[in-house]
Amino acid sequence: MESMTGYAYLEKSISKFSFSVEIKSLNSKYSEVYINLPRTLRIEEMKINSLLKKSFERGKIELFIEIFDWQEAKPTSLNEELMKKYFKEIKKISADLGIKTECKLDSLLALDGIINRERAVIDKTSLKEIYLCIDKAIKKTLEMRVKETDSIKKDILNSIKLISDNANLIKKMSAKAVQIKQENLKKRINILAGCNVESERLYAEIAILADKLDINEELVRLNDHIDKFKNTVKKKGQIGKILDFLSQEMFREINTVSSKSNSSEIAHASVEIKNHIDKIREHCRNIV
Repeated sequence: MESMTGYAYLEKSISKFSFSVEIKSLNSKYSEVYINLPRTLRIEEMKINSLLKKSFERGKIELFIEIFDWQEAKPTSLNEELMKKYFKEIKKISADLGIKTECKLDSLLALDGIINRERAVIDKTSLKEIYLCIDKAIKKTLEMRVKETDSIKKDILNSIKLISDNANLIKKMSAKAVQIKQENLKKRINILAGCNVESERLYAEIAILADKLDINEELVRLNDHIDKFKNTVKKKGQIGKILDFLSQEMFREINTVSSKSNSSEIAHASVEIKNHIDKIREHCRNIV
């Protein structure tokens, strides 16, 4: 069992520059990876993508890398030929329009294509440092997911215990509720008839009523789902969807119990169970 929520942020300075690695892990039905890299690292995107998918089985994983504080200035050069062409065209247009103006150097330097800046290249040593930092960020994110898992597991098992306790309480209350309904039915018939009625028809109606109110089958299935849920929680791998399905089945059974029984006590216990199932389903959406 593993949570999908985690976070890590690391920052490091090396000889060439400083950089930061940030990883966010969020819940998702599928395995999704989003990577935001500086242009100088775009060639590494596929490799980093594979690394993240290998490390995280399920969830929405976002990775951001930023490079800053370069120690060496990026080499620049001027396109003199293009600069002369710009200057010549500006002088010609000024003369044609009769505009007396000076073409200043800083204006020319701001024109497109005049200053060429070479792209910064990340050497193998620097790239190795970045990958080491990515590995550390992945481990830190996974550690946070484990801590989150412990909290989720504790809350889920507490809810399962309360569901089981309420299911046992409903089982005890249901036998008493059926008996009360049978006695009430018999009293009403006797009042209407004006005497004590003892007939096969009456007992047949009582039997039909008891059958309609019987929730034993639903409670058996509910307890079966609870046992399967407890066993699944102990397993590793992708179990979030299985737990969510079992939660749906538990809700289905307790919903039937609630609709079949006319007891207010059973209704209140059923609502309590539904509330805990809803809590479990919220957690299941955050489990791998």
